[in-house]
Amino acid sequence: MDIEKVSKRIYGLQKKRVEDLGSKLTPELVFLHLSEEIGEIARQLVNKNLAMREYEESNIKEEITQAVLDLLVLSEIYDIGLSEALVKKMEEMSKRQRPSTTRTHV
Repeated sequence: MDIEKVSKRIYGLQKKRVEDLGSKLTPELVFLHLSEEIGEIARQLVNKNLAMREYEESNIKEEITQAVLDLLVLSEIYDIGLSEALVKKMEEMSKRQRPSTTRTHV
């Protein structure tokens, strides 16, 4: 799967969907939807850990997937080349990791 292709495809689908509803796909609109999805993920985690309501594995998977798709739409709006940006970010993260300390016995 090519993340750039997926990103462009979901952007096109969401843009059409929002326009069909008579609105415009803006970063603010996408962020509001993303926030809603993050809230749904939080609710599923609370349900799982506190048994307040029934936890459904399929729901959390669906909510995480939707949140990722919303982030892909934002990446298209801001013209982020995800493949390159992700590689760069992972390299930065690996440089920040502390080297493992080895103890020598005296």
